[in-house]
Amino acid sequence: MKEKDEIITVRVKKSKAKAFRKMLKLFDFIKLESPEEKINRYIRTAPKDVPLSDNDIMDLIKT
Repeated sequence: MKEKDEIITVRVKKSKAKAFRKMLKLFDFIKLESPEEKINRYIRTAPKDVPLSDNDIMDLIKT
């Protein structure tokens, strides 16, 4: 059975981000995910049968 990944979010100062990414790439068990990949994963795994209409969603946003 394949072991599941755990997703961890880390905040790093912008000035240190490039060096931090470079360091993380040294570890073969870490996968860095781009913002686009994160959005695509969310879309792929999001529930498909949501019991809300577009109007329901707009009402929630407006409140």
